[in-house]
Order: sequence, then structure tokens, then C-alpha cells
Amino acid sequence: MRQMGVLSAVTLGVLSCVGAVKVEGRLGVKAETLFARRLTSEKARKDIFGEAERAFETHFDDVHEQPSWTKKRTGYWQGEYWGKTMLSYCAYARYSGRQDMKDFILAKALKLIRTHQRADGFLGTYADADFVKGGWNIWGRKYTMWALLEAYDLTGERELLTAASKMADHLMAQLARLQLNLADTGGFAGLPSMSILKPMVLLYARTGEKRYLDFARGIVADNDRPDGRVPNLIANAFGDKPVHEWYPKPDEWAKAYELMSVVEGFIAYAKTTGEKRPLEAAQRIWEKLYAHERNVLGGVGYHDHFIGARAYANAITECCDVIHWMRLCRHLHEATGEGKYLDAWEAAFVNAFQAGIYREGEWGAHDVRSHGRRHLTGMYEVDMTYHFCCIDNAVRGFGDWSDCQVREAQGGLLVVNFYTDCTFACGDVQGAIRGNYPVGDTVTLSVTSPRPRRLSLHVPGWCRGGMRLNGAPVGDVARFELDVAAGETTLTLTFAAAPRIEPLVLEPRTAQEVTWPEMHTFEMARRGGGAYFHNPEMKGLSRTTPGVRILRGPLVLAKAEIMGDHNATVFTDIPGLAAQASIVGFEPLTGHDVWGAWKLTVDVGGAQTSVPVCDFASAADWDDPRNAFSIWF
Repeated sequence: MRQMGVLSAVTLGVLSCVGAVKVEGRLGVKAETLFARRLTSEKARKDIFGEAERAFETHFDDVHEQPSWTKKRTGYWQGEYWGKTMLSYCAYARYSGRQDMKDFILAKALKLIRTHQRADGFLGTYADADFVKGGWNIWGRKYTMWALLEAYDLTGERELLTAASKMADHLMAQLARLQLNLADTGGFAGLPSMSILKPMVLLYARTGEKRYLDFARGIVADNDRPDGRVPNLIANAFGDKPVHEWYPKPDEWAKAYELMSVVEGFIAYAKTTGEKRPLEAAQRIWEKLYAHERNVLGGVGYHDHFIGARAYANAITECCDVIHWMRLCRHLHEATGEGKYLDAWEAAFVNAFQAGIYREGEWGAHDVRSHGRRHLTGMYEVDMTYHFCCIDNAVRGFGDWSDCQVREAQGGLLVVNFYTDCTFACGDVQGAIRGNYPVGDTVTLSVTSPRPRRLSLHVPGWCRGGMRLNGAPVGDVARFELDVAAGETTLTLTFAAAPRIEPLVLEPRTAQEVTWPEMHTFEMARRGGGAYFHNPEMKGLSRTTPGVRILRGPLVLAKAEIMGDHNATVFTDIPGLAAQASIVGFEPLTGHDVWGAWKLTVDVGGAQTSVPVCDFASAADWDDPRNAFSIWF
């Protein structure tokens, strides 16, 4: 066995297993339920997708807009849903290999451009194509153009590539005619509009047309300005301040997943051009987010903004932010080979992301919270019946995971990054991972190959120094390699997954500083007919004091009503746990509809207390105001 610290980016360069890994176990059941309810059912193809198509006919986004509290003209964002949904279809088509999905994608993409693309190239949901200074016009077009490019990759139909090119040409001509910079359009300091950077890079890669790369280069340059104009992401990345301190009032400009979408574009641009500074800026921004915005649920941000979320006990993380944080981790790992990105991705995937995908599959949370009676369920946004931002992005969360779990790298190296249950087929290699990780702490990795093969296995950061291969320690390394013979090989991997106590230390904050996030004690939640209402069941439950988490491997554990706990126990801390305590018992429980269940026993100064616990994701992955759950012990 050869040990190694970091797998090089060169080794990771060309990988051929995309679409060959199938998620299984409890996560696989959740994924397949989501795919069926949101993509493959008759209702999904007709009603859900049809509603996204109709936005191009109704022009709801500016025709039906309402007055804004800002007293400025603002538009809506129905235009994002066709692209987001189509991107999910593309991810599922790659995952499943189903030809009928590719046929559906091609038919719907051709229908859209042939019916709604104007002669000048504009393809959007705004009646007034030039209404770009406010609203989400360019943001919606970004998603449409990106989806057309992915549909082109799947089908090879050049009409889709031509349509995407016409969209880009129209946008560039429009901005020149209006004498506008992208940063002057949309809201949140132009971040949503500037996120078109990645599709522009993808378009250049497929056409070779220099004008698209020049436009992308302009977006990058506009984020590296000497005058410091907000948001200036690249220039600010090289400073010492955390993101939420770059400019005043971060709740007005530091929109989380839109910002991360721009940073993902920096990585794509750097990969295409070889320029190092945009990639280094992306790495530095990731470090700032990890240090100051990574919340106790594994996501980043507070209610879709970067406001120093690491310091808030009443954590609430938007699922779109979780998904894009995972995407940022993916692309940085692929660019650098560093294992820390995989570790952060895993924590987000098994905790906040899974909590936000509801068991019934058709809906989910808009924001996942650390404690309460339910998560902030997805709202019927902008008068849509079947769509909201997070559920439309959710399929890509599973798609990214399966794309990267097991991969074949240059030279035939088989790379294993994650250990959740799956089957895989990479080139001439087939195999499976079994063991219900991370609920289980022992997995089997089976590999069948017609020739000798070298494997490269990631060591999870939480288990560094505690992972064993066939009973022997692998050492304090981030990754190790070994050779396996031709034929079938079965390896046993064991992880030191003992539960651990983790106190949360909060920085002192004044009442004024917590006013903005504490306003969300009464969040909005969906109900039929597009009506909104406040969550009265959350009154008095918003937490402002430090607490103690208990983790097992990457899993955040929770007290929950589903485990038979009473509300008083769920919302009451164990006295003295943070000061002097040890875990003396952790026994598996059965008979509960959760991923993992245990009886936890802690000793505090000689007194023992037992409480049933489950994995956080299972504590409230459905919408019920009578439920009760908390990660705070």
C-alpha cells in the first residue's frame, strides 16, 4: 500500500465515470423518489415542466410585477425555473442513461427555442427585454442558456448550440446599446447577472468563438477592480476581511448562492484559460466561507445571505446555498485535488442537503433549521404552483455526488471519494460499496477488473488517523493507494466513528447585530393557492445562546419527536454537558423510521443521562408543524 497526502490535480484531470455510479441504500431510495416525483412521472413531465414553459408565454416576471418595498421597479424570477428544471433533467439523463429522457430533453429544448426565441436572439420571460437594471431578467436567461448547452452536450443537436450563441450575442449587443455593465443590472450588486460567467465559458469551449471568452474575461476583470466597487470578489478575496465585512449591510448584497455561482465561474474560467489568480481567489473565498459562514448544519450562510452565519445558534440554511456550496467544493477539489473540499461536501450532503429533501419526493425545505417544529418549507414563489428555487436544484445535488463518488482517472487509476452505498461501472471495472455509511462504520468495497488495478481512496478528515483497511491502520494521511489483482477483490474499510461532543462557542453580539436574522423567528411557509403565512409554532424557539452538538463521523445528531422524545426533552439542554461530560454509551436502536437511531448516554460529573437520538437529516425531512427536533444538547 502506498500512502499519499494529496492526489494531484493532474491525476484527477480526465475522468470517465460520470453517469456510472448509482446511489443506493436509504439515500438511493430518497434519490429515486425525488427523480420519480419531480422528473419521470406523468405529472412531472406535463404539469411541473409545463408550468415552467408557460412563463415564456405569460411574461409574468414584468407584466404582473407588484410594487416593491424599496420603491424601485423590480421584476420576478419565473424565468429561472425552465433552466433549473432542464438542468435537473440533464443530470438525471446522465445518471440513468435513459434514452427516453434524452428524447424528452431534446423535444422540450427544441420546442422552447422554436416557439419563443426572438429573431434578435432574446429568449426570456420578460415582455420588456431591456428591463435589466432591476429584477432577474439576465439571471433567468443564464439558466436557460446553460440548460441549452447541457442539452446540446447530451444530444449533439447543433440547433441548441446555435440558440445559446444567439442568446449570448443578444445580451452582449444589448448591454453595449444600453451602455450598461453586468454589475449594473439585476439586484444584489449585480451578482445574479454576473453568474452568467460559467455558461459563457462553456459556450466558448464549445464554439471556439473568442468574443465569448472576451466577455467572460470582462466579468473576471470587473471583480478585480482597483476602485473597490462592490462586490469586487477577486480583489477582496486577497484581503484579510471575511466576506460579510467587505461592505456595509451584507444582507443587501451578499446573496449566498448567487455569489457562489460567480465563484464557480472563476474556477471554470481559470480551467479554460490557465490563469491562476481567479482560481486562487476562489480558494480564498472558500476559506473565508468555511471560517465564518459554515453553519452548524453543514451548509453555509444564514437564510440565503452571508452575514457571519458561523456565529449564530439559531441556524437556518437555504437549500440552494447548500447545493451550491457542494458544487463549489466539487469544482475546487477537481481543480486542486485537496481532500478538505470533499470533507466539507460530505458534511453538507449527509446533513443539511438530506434534511431539505422531503421523504415524499415532490417538495422540500426552502431553509433547513437547527431546531424547531419543522423546517421552513418551500414557498410557492412568484405565483408558481409546482416550483421553488431549491427543489428545482435538488436533483443536481445527487447528480454531483454520483459523478464524483467513484471515478476513473488518467492511467486507469480508480478514485474513491465517498463511501455511501452505491454500485459503479467505470470503464472495464465494476464494483459496489456496502455498509450503510456513515450510519454504519464498516463498509465493504468490492472491485471486479479484468486486469490489475490501482485504487486511490480518500480518508475522511473526521477520521484522519482512524481508518483501517482489512484491519490494518492506513495512517495519518488524506489519501492512500493500493494495488489489486485482476478478478474480484473485496476490501473491508473501518472508520473510527465514535460519537463526540462539540461545544459551539459564539462571539459576543449586541442585540442590534442579531436583529436581522432574529426577524426570521416567524418565517414564511407555503400553503395552497400561493398564500403565505407566518410560522406561529416557532414563537419562542429561536435560540441565541451557545450550545453543544454531538456528532458521529460526519453526521450531526438530533433529539427528535420521531424518536419518542417529548417536546420538553427535545428543547431542553442536558445540564453541565458543555463543561464536563463524556459519552459512556451509544447503542443502536430499531423500530424508528430514520436513517440511524441510537440510545445516547452521557456522564456529567458522575450522573448519567440517556436520550434517544437520530441522524439530523431524518429528524424532520417532512412538513409537520407538530414535530419537534433540535441538534442542541
